Amino acid sequence: MKKYLALTLCATLLPVTALAQSLQPHIEVVGHAERSIEPDRFHIDIKVEAVDIKPVNARTRVEKNMAKVTAAFRANHAIPESINASTLSIIPHERRVDDDEVVDGTEVTRTASATFTRMEDLRKFIDSLDTAGTELQITGTEMSRSDKEALDVALREDAMRDSTRKAERIAKAYGVKLGSLYTAGDRPGVSGGYSDLESVTVSANTPPPPIDLEVGTIKMQSTIYATFLLNP
Repeated sequence: MKKYLALTLCATLLPVTALAQSLQPHIEVVGHAERSIEPDRFHIDIKVEAVDIKPVNARTRVEKNMAKVTAAFRANHAIPESINASTLSIIPHERRVDDDEVVDGTEVTRTASATFTRMEDLRKFIDSLDTAGTELQITGTEMSRSDKEALDVALREDAMRDSTRKAERIAKAYGVKLGSLYTAGDRPGVSGGYSDLESVTVSANTPPPPIDLEVGTIKMQSTIYATFLLNP
């Protein structure tokens, strides 16, 4: 199915310029679908950094903080295979004195990241950190879905169906008959055309699960630009 969809979207049946030159009657529409869903993957990035005149002191503090971070990942049920830590980065630390850069120590840095399956676990992990100083900082968080690929495929199919419905509605309004699909893709054609981009919330046959407002939602969407030929 995924391979079929990719071929359907990427293939151009005829060059768009040929369509314009032939003056073949056609309709261009925009199909759109979106869903607001509750995330089930919660990712966090951590940076541990220390500067000291003695490299051994900076390295020791970084390793100590990194050990605390990785232990907290495990204690708060981060997905084991998602836990990742970089190797040591050691560079001279410089500061500006008047117009000159002066080396005043050694900067040691490591980064770490992990993904949780529950917002509650991520919150507990964050609460366990001591970020009062500058040596341990949260550099970013991201929420996503474990089934994102399958949802992308479903939304693309919904957007395709939406483009067909719009084309049929337009053709009927003008008293013409809709022909075959000419092109379809995720970018608009060069010749412009009828654009009916509206927010369409598509749901499955079964009611969606209740949303935890404390967790929030993420919006996924798909847009298809399609050209249909018209029959006399």
